Amino acid sequence: MAKVKSKGTRRQIAFIGASYLFVHQAVRDMLLNGGLNDTDIVLYDINPEPLKLEHDVISRMISQAGSGMTVRTAKSRREALNGADYVVVSVLVGGLDQAEIDDNICRKYGIRHTVGDTIGPMCTARMLRQTPLLLDIAKDMEKICPKAPLLSPTNPMAGLVTAVTRYTSVDCIGICHGTHFAMGTIAKSYKVKIDEVQVNVVGVNHLGFIDRVWVKGKEKQMPDVIKKIWAEALKGYNDPAGHVDHAEYAIQYANMVGYLPNNGDHHFTEFFPWFFAPHAFDKQGENKYNLDKILLNVPGRRKRKLEFKKIISDWAYNVDKIPDMDKYGGEHIQDIVLGLEGKKSQMTLSQLHLNVPNKDAVPNLPADAVLEINVTLDKKGAHVIKNPPLDMYRWGVLSPLVAINELATRAAVEKDRRAFRQALLLDPMMYDFDTLPKLEEELWEANRKYFKPVK
Repeated sequence: MAKVKSKGTRRQIAFIGASYLFVHQAVRDMLLNGGLNDTDIVLYDINPEPLKLEHDVISRMISQAGSGMTVRTAKSRREALNGADYVVVSVLVGGLDQAEIDDNICRKYGIRHTVGDTIGPMCTARMLRQTPLLLDIAKDMEKICPKAPLLSPTNPMAGLVTAVTRYTSVDCIGICHGTHFAMGTIAKSYKVKIDEVQVNVVGVNHLGFIDRVWVKGKEKQMPDVIKKIWAEALKGYNDPAGHVDHAEYAIQYANMVGYLPNNGDHHFTEFFPWFFAPHAFDKQGENKYNLDKILLNVPGRRKRKLEFKKIISDWAYNVDKIPDMDKYGGEHIQDIVLGLEGKKSQMTLSQLHLNVPNKDAVPNLPADAVLEINVTLDKKGAHVIKNPPLDMYRWGVLSPLVAINELATRAAVEKDRRAFRQALLLDPMMYDFDTLPKLEEELWEANRKYFKPVK
């Protein structure tokens, strides 16, 4: 994955998808980091409204920071990709409307999600509509900017990285900030800066296991770390999606198994059948683990999206000075860009935690399984850090998740109904064998219209 800037002293980064949540935060991180003044940002989205708003707020950010960075919009995806050195894709095919349709189908059969972007029938269905678009973008990249890596915060992350790396020649890296926030919890607990914390993580996106921790270069024993961070983990942290993510059950689980999950309860609880199976709800429909507030609420997400839009609109048009310009979001785009150019980023931790193919890093998981794992970067690309074979417990947890990802990817790319069905049969959120055929049929048909991607 060698990376060489294509136009003299300036690099071009194309953002496909003008996400209110992600794009300007990624640019803010780039501005905070420094060393990226020689960057031209190109934005593209099929919806002109967020495209204009993100352009205008980023323009103000650049001006306020006094940066030599530039930003412009493109009228087509091909225009955005032309000359790109890096491509960042943040998209949600079908938007919240399709998410609500899938959620209602699942609810009809007694299945509740908290997020539905990484595990559960909603995730497998989401693969059906996200994968065709990601592959279409990657195939355009093969023709227009073949040396550019695709940097993807888009979910389902493991499946999409699998699809792009397996079915195209484009290098793809999945980016998630979960481990970064876990490190923040550790840093607060030990009263050190986050760059004084180092962790080793291995797992899948949103369920990585932190099995080693160093503070100021000194390794701490995991039982001591779990005990030390308990109170801080229970407080939770403000997730960029607009809620406080507590880790009550994640930290209890860590105490039981000796490894720290890299995400709070919002993601963690979806991976296990204990928290949302029918037995976990009383006759009034209330969750006995007091997790009702984190259950997926699409109208609530629409409301938060409008709140984000209002904040960004004010930043773009109604305030004298944009606030939060010193607030690091942990999106890591600048770390990856500079790392692949062989340069040191001001914010780069000694190792990043990215979603990439395993290769030989974890010997007893498939080489092409996409894992969230420690990675170093240089001009030759991304290099996964070697781990010993997983112990039997973690192997038992992760192997089915790797298999679900494999089957969901095959279903989405090859339109393979049998693979889709098998992914559902393995899913920890499928509680009723008898309802599976109807659920499978309804989710497949609800997403069929997205099998052909919109440019």
